[in-house]
Amino acid sequence: MVQGHHLTEQRRDAKSPRLIVPASLVAGASGWGMTAAGAGASTLADQYGTGFVAVGLLTTVFAAAYAGLQIPAGQLIDRFGVRRTALAGTSLTASAYLVALLVPVLGNAFVMRAVAGVSSAVGFVAGAELARRAGTGLVGLGIFGGFAIGFGGLAVAVVPTLEPVLGWTSAWSTCAVVAVAAAVVVWLMVPAGDGGRSVAAGSGVTRRPLLRDGELYRLTAIHAVTLGLGVVLSNWAAVVLTDRWGVGRTSAVSIASLILVLTIVSRPLGGAIVGRYPGSVRPMTVSCLLVCAGSTVALAFPSSAGVAAAAALGLGVAGGLPFSAVLASAQRWRPDRPAAAVGMLNAGANLLVVLGTPVVAGAIESGRTTLALIVFAVLWLTPIAMLPRTFRPDPAPRRPARPRRPSTPSRRGRPSRPW
Repeated sequence: MVQGHHLTEQRRDAKSPRLIVPASLVAGASGWGMTAAGAGASTLADQYGTGFVAVGLLTTVFAAAYAGLQIPAGQLIDRFGVRRTALAGTSLTASAYLVALLVPVLGNAFVMRAVAGVSSAVGFVAGAELARRAGTGLVGLGIFGGFAIGFGGLAVAVVPTLEPVLGWTSAWSTCAVVAVAAAVVVWLMVPAGDGGRSVAAGSGVTRRPLLRDGELYRLTAIHAVTLGLGVVLSNWAAVVLTDRWGVGRTSAVSIASLILVLTIVSRPLGGAIVGRYPGSVRPMTVSCLLVCAGSTVALAFPSSAGVAAAAALGLGVAGGLPFSAVLASAQRWRPDRPAAAVGMLNAGANLLVVLGTPVVAGAIESGRTTLALIVFAVLWLTPIAMLPRTFRPDPAPRRPARPRRPSTPSRRGRPSRPW
């Protein structure tokens, strides 16, 4: 079993710290695409002549393809190498959004979002593998994760800001630009001929299939809520704050973006904490889930903009801290298939996005927003009942046995225990 101290171990082979740059940008392109449709919901709804539920389904179809291709993406990377798969993924993502711009029809938008979901799945898992190969430890893994979800928060803020200039094209054009930038960086910075099979040399470990690995499901539960619910809440928080709280549009967008933008800081911070104090993984994770549940409840009941900002702050910080420990545990638990293990975690997270995004959209339109948010608050707490075994700290190392001394009779006439 992988123990707590394994979280601080890193592979010694093929370290290249600069790989953290393409890792972050490739993952960031995926994160940007995840929230772009929700960020541009109003103008997209007007352009396509539809409502918020249909626009929410644009996120759902992306997330469905994204979730379904996570494990296959990991298998492709483990087999064919990270550079080729990362380039293929980012290039296909950029192409899909260009087609969405050229053919402004709702049906085409759905198809292109599905294509982008497939290619973005490859991007995220490739980014995780590049971050692992960078050898920058848990902090580097947190930097990668911060960009992966933080770019989604930036999209929430940037897409509406550019709408006065770009109109309805703001969402799709920014997705294309970020994907092209990621592809260029991969081409320039990731060495060719990285080969396939990222299995640690000499591991000699034979494990059960991924989908029958109970420990991966426990890790997936934490990753699912910290990523999936964060994306769903960030997608719709601005609408909730504007329509139900009466917060101005600009302030609402800024507050909503904090839920994901703050993970750019909180995910590396979580990696630094775990690297310094490996035994803090379990209490930190439980505390973060409690804070996120409380922050979601706070969003359920309209109050002031200050309360909304505090709730977003809680979600952004507490939702990001466990990331590095969770992904590092999965990679260490499955040294035979590290990329595919990360893909399984991300598949669970995006399945929650698939289910949660239209639920919130329907709740907003039917006036049941409070109920939906309370249900989400309960979901934040469910992983506490099944914390991963890999989060348990190792027992303290035993001291070498001291030379035995001749025992002396005890008061009861039996030999006393040696010192």
